[in-house]
Amino acid sequence: MIIPRCLLFYILYFIFSMMLASCAKDDDVHYGPSFETPAQQDAQGTFQGTFVRVQVGTADSLVATGTLTITATDTLNRARITYASGEMEELAKTTPIAANIAHADQGFMFYNKSGDNALIGRISAANALSASFTKAVRTGRKTVRYNYTFEGHRQ
Repeated sequence: MIIPRCLLFYILYFIFSMMLASCAKDDDVHYGPSFETPAQQDAQGTFQGTFVRVQVGTADSLVATGTLTITATDTLNRARITYASGEMEELAKTTPIAANIAHADQGFMFYNKSGDNALIGRISAANALSASFTKAVRTGRKTVRYNYTFEGHRQ
């Protein structure tokens, strides 16, 4: 029995196309809470937690409760970060810090490097925020630098 060439071609084409179809990868990977809205809108909120302050060059430290607030801006992937603690005078009156923010690993990452001050943080998928930043505080004629860490959860 002789198989016509065109029938053989169609059988081989069918087998080859089925092999390719079975090798397709899953394209439904989810990388963040939402990509339909900008990161600064998805991440905004107030986080209640604990600050730890360490004076640079010493072992002097202080632990206090406070908040870190993320406010969305009109600029894509930019937010304002404000931290406050009534137990740390230098955090009682702070100016918001502009920070870059992006979806990352089902949460968010944010950062800013401005002069001697730096801010970096992460919000997990479970709405836990961890951040660290530096701050120069003027005390009389002297400037003291502190390193801070913050651990908290969305209110």
